[in-house]
Amino acid sequence: MKSFHDAAARLRAWLERNFDADGLCAIDPEDSRYYYKTPYLMIMAGMRSRGARVARQIMEKFVVEDGELKSAAAPANRVYAMGWIALGAAVAERFDLAHLMADRLEYLQDPRCGGILLADEEAGEEVAEVCFSGGAGMALAAVGRLQSARLMCDTFRCLIDEQKSAPCFYNRFRRDGSVLARKAGGDWEMVYDLGEEEQRPANFATVVNALVWTGRGLRQPDYFAVARRYVDLVYRHRSNPAHFGRSTKFGWSMLNLYEETGDPDLLERALELGEVLAARQSDDGLWNPQPGDVSEGPAWSRLAYSSDCAMTICALANLEV
Repeated sequence: MKSFHDAAARLRAWLERNFDADGLCAIDPEDSRYYYKTPYLMIMAGMRSRGARVARQIMEKFVVEDGELKSAAAPANRVYAMGWIALGAAVAERFDLAHLMADRLEYLQDPRCGGILLADEEAGEEVAEVCFSGGAGMALAAVGRLQSARLMCDTFRCLIDEQKSAPCFYNRFRRDGSVLARKAGGDWEMVYDLGEEEQRPANFATVVNALVWTGRGLRQPDYFAVARRYVDLVYRHRSNPAHFGRSTKFGWSMLNLYEETGDPDLLERALELGEVLAARQSDDGLWNPQPGDVSEGPAWSRLAYSSDCAMTICALANLEV
């Protein structure tokens, strides 16, 4: 496990250099995009006090009274960010922020399908997508809004049931819970099919986490079985997902499922994925988004990608085996 501990130490050093003792980002203290995942990231990395201070900065600088997030990010990314903020705030015990975010997510949640529906120009209608809806779902479960999380997780179960014989998985769904049987492009491009093209297992990590934490909270292990089906879906790809540049936090979600089931292959897969990530870490402690090296892109995007990688690395470093 030494490689994971070493990688986590390099990450901590980066965080210490770039976030001061008050939780402000030294790169750009006014850009909310540096803050979304950071409270939870710091706690995973063993920096609980500083993570709580980052959560305080978010509450004071970037959240309005009704829980809406002040950000230039696209609506789907704001929903996703609110999920991460709620999760980090809950773990940091900033319950004022955690419940404010959860209130807003429940307000945005569709009462029929449980997803977060937003206008989708490509689809020509309002639809929900599994990744950003799952980000809200894992936060709702973590904050204790279990009935809201259950509503979403029941749709995740239906989505995989309806597509069990299909050669691909369509990752968007309508208000009535039906699958939008069209491949998506851009941020929500297809996350699984039988082709050779590299896919995005990380888009399922939030789904798996939502299912695991909802099952844990409700004491209903059938949700663990659904989460396992999503893991198996990813590993049906003819290439090894551990080497996909967008696997990142999927190892973390497998470890969360492993905690509940004890399935040894989940641990083995997470270890393999973690070794790939440890080998790809840059000397400064962050990761460059894969595939391709875009290290000269915005620093906040590199931090966002690195946070996902660090979820798996830190979960492995903290694992007792």
